[in-house]
Amino acid sequence: MAFKLYVTVIAAVYAMQLICRAHEDSFQTTELTSTADGDSGDSNETLSEEYDYEDSCLYPVLHTSDNKTLAINCTATCYRGDTKIINETIPCVNMTMPPLNYSLHVNYTCTVGNCDHGTCPSNGTQVPCWL
Repeated sequence: MAFKLYVTVIAAVYAMQLICRAHEDSFQTTELTSTADGDSGDSNETLSEEYDYEDSCLYPVLHTSDNKTLAINCTATCYRGDTKIINETIPCVNMTMPPLNYSLHVNYTCTVGNCDHGTCPSNGTQVPCWL
């Protein structure tokens, strides 16, 4: 239970950082010039794009030596507080040795799997990994 709480707190902090930065950059103005035939001309159109990150879902990962990531849990915590199952093709961590305690300067041996309906069955592969 403490593990899920810790993952949820990390995801929430990360989401807040994204949201705060998104708020600063929420209005991006792009200048476009066009004419009736599609070539560049003197008439200017200004478009404003607003980004909505409220449907964002984040999941924690461990890093591997081949510059890839492994999902720690096959579920993602979303901005609005709900939890979703992540994509079935995402590689994940079935277990770590030593047991994962979220220490930043610890190297782990991860047993790898692929997400399958919110779980991470092992494929028998072991790789070095870290936070």
